[in-house]
Amino acid sequence: MSGSGRERRSTERNAEGSHHGVMRALAAMLPWRLAREIDQLRERQERLDRDELRLDAVESRLDALGEALGESGRRQDSSEGTLRTLQEVLESINTVRLSAFDQRIDHMEAGLNEATGEVLRLRDGLIPSAEGRWNALFERLALELEETASLVERMLASEPLPVAESSEVERDLAHGLAKIQPLLVQAFRGAEAEISHRMESVLPMIEEHAPVLDLGCGRGELLLLLREAGIEARGIESDAALVQGAVRRGLEVDHADVLDALEACEGGSVGAVTAFHLFEHFSGALLSEVLNQCRRVLCPGGVLVAECPNPHNLRVGASLFWQDPTHVRPLLPETLSLFLEASGLSVGNIEYLHPFPEDQHLAAGGTSHADGANDHRIDRLESRLDELLHGPRDFRVLAVKEQGSGN
Repeated sequence: MSGSGRERRSTERNAEGSHHGVMRALAAMLPWRLAREIDQLRERQERLDRDELRLDAVESRLDALGEALGESGRRQDSSEGTLRTLQEVLESINTVRLSAFDQRIDHMEAGLNEATGEVLRLRDGLIPSAEGRWNALFERLALELEETASLVERMLASEPLPVAESSEVERDLAHGLAKIQPLLVQAFRGAEAEISHRMESVLPMIEEHAPVLDLGCGRGELLLLLREAGIEARGIESDAALVQGAVRRGLEVDHADVLDALEACEGGSVGAVTAFHLFEHFSGALLSEVLNQCRRVLCPGGVLVAECPNPHNLRVGASLFWQDPTHVRPLLPETLSLFLEASGLSVGNIEYLHPFPEDQHLAAGGTSHADGANDHRIDRLESRLDELLHGPRDFRVLAVKEQGSGN
């Protein structure tokens, strides 16, 4: 309520006050009943005055509340302006800064993807390839170092070839070949990886017959395979340089003559005896003695596995066999079987191994002639010639010492 309203009521109250004074003066002159009604009217008037005072207080509070609401409205207007400013700033961030931030993230993600692709390429391509080359180089270096050490040791010792010196002629031959012995060992024994691969097929024959004694173990290819398979084994080798190379590998190899080493073994102490390309270096008498000692040292049920060049192959028997001057004579599988049986061993089976590559065969590629009796005979002739010339280069014999047999 405005201040003019309060002024108006104040003027009215003054007028009423003067009116009350007049009424009191009249009441003094009126009878008592009229005086009483006047008193009641005066009380009512006083209550009205009090109500007006309370109404003035309420109007004052309403005015204060109005002013507060006005201030709140002004503050709300200010808050709305601030909010609009904030909204504009946020819109600016969304339209400009966030867009630039998204672009930077996209650029970083593209760079990360490119780097990840390069890492995967290195992991899946270059690193395995490089690792393979490194392993091959390390293996080749280790082999070359070992071979070089063996050659040096052989040259320092001036060691002759390990041939049986049963006559003056053979002793002269051994000493005469001392200078070319390192070349013969590498040329005729073959690469170590190839020899190891060939010997893997022997493991099933001897894995249940430990301990194994490998005669003429050479560089120890079979001994390495047996060690990896957890099979107890040791070797006998008469070439001192090869013995040193095997010992450096941690293999158990004795430097001794084969017959002397067998004679020093206890009877029935060995589960398996192996001899790879060894028996063709012996004369008939020496081979018989060696096989007798093999049977003696084998336990009952023990096995002997021998591998030799196959003379049934004409290229081997008539030519390649004689490349090694330490060979005595070709040993046919039938002949070796007779020697084994004579020593008291039972021949189990004979395997023919390692044929010449097919591209050297006469009928390479499986070509055949036209139909006809003559052409059929020509095909059979080619097949037979291939068998004689390009068939298995080696044979392997398995012999067993029967249970219950004595030494």
